[in-house]
Amino acid sequence: MSTVERHGASLRDEYAEMTRQRIVAAFVETLEDEEADDISMAAVAKRAKVAERTIYRHFKTRAELFAAAGEWIEDNVFSYIPFTSPDELPEIFRKLCKRFDRHPHLARAIAMTRAGRRVRAGFRRHLIDQHRKAMAPLVAHLPAKEVRQAEALASYLNNVLAWNAMREDFGMTSAEIADAIEWALTTLLKDVRQRDAAAARGGRSGKSPRKRTAAAKVPA
Repeated sequence: MSTVERHGASLRDEYAEMTRQRIVAAFVETLEDEEADDISMAAVAKRAKVAERTIYRHFKTRAELFAAAGEWIEDNVFSYIPFTSPDELPEIFRKLCKRFDRHPHLARAIAMTRAGRRVRAGFRRHLIDQHRKAMAPLVAHLPAKEVRQAEALASYLNNVLAWNAMREDFGMTSAEIADAIEWALTTLLKDVRQRDAAAARGGRSGKSPRKRTAAAKVPA
């Protein structure tokens, strides 16, 4: 391939990536603006100023577009905040509340609409995995059922669903929501630590007790 050909190929790739990003941004804007449970590809194409078939040239399925939109939102709007300890979660949620306030319609769409739930599926899995890893040292001696309960509660308190429910159902400000979530998370973590310490002292763990062998003696 000649230098001119390589340069032409590079320009085509750059243009294709710009078009792809424009489509993703248009999808997110449509999600934020429309009340519908689903997003019309025609509406996205119109906003992106491309033909509808161009969308499918860049995204073979709607699922691919939804996943790309989820990554775009995570990178450019709500931004994943890494953490290693569940004690960091109240402050992280407080920061997220401020970001939700800047894009309340998008936050609500992600929480409540069918399209929004599909968009956030990828980063929710990532976030749930991070919660599981962060909670692990606190639940080392707890039964599996209580471990799942603790992980689930920590994960879903640190969630746009909590922000949306408290905002819409109780008219709370983001500061009030963050205070309530901090209270709930602090109470949860204190209780989890107490349960785990008691389980450790009692010699309990999440593992099932061994079954008696056939050779075990039966009490008289």
